[in-house]
Amino acid sequence: MKFDYTGRHIEVTPAIRAHVEEHFRKIDHLFEKDDNHAHIIIEVERGSHRSEVVVKWRNQVLAATSSEPDMYLSLSHSIDKIEKQALRLKNKIIDKSHRAEKVSKIPTVKDR
Repeated sequence: MKFDYTGRHIEVTPAIRAHVEEHFRKIDHLFEKDDNHAHIIIEVERGSHRSEVVVKWRNQVLAATSSEPDMYLSLSHSIDKIEKQALRLKNKIIDKSHRAEKVSKIPTVKDR
């Protein structure tokens, strides 16, 4: 997965990058080996640390924001939200592909 970082009123340190990439390694099994892209935006405003994570995956955009007093906690919450969205999307795709065929489409004895 490719990562882009944007810091507003804060410098994106190597420790922040390592924290984000470590969390994404834990949920990497959800995202296939496709060319995925994640954009991480962090911002500090009046003592509140806000993080926004946007992931482009399967022609979908997963986005999550979190605002906490600690930047690492804010990033963790945002990535947890992305994990929930990815699970929901993946289960939706799996359920859609495993649906039974409608009864009206199944040929009857008279049609044969």
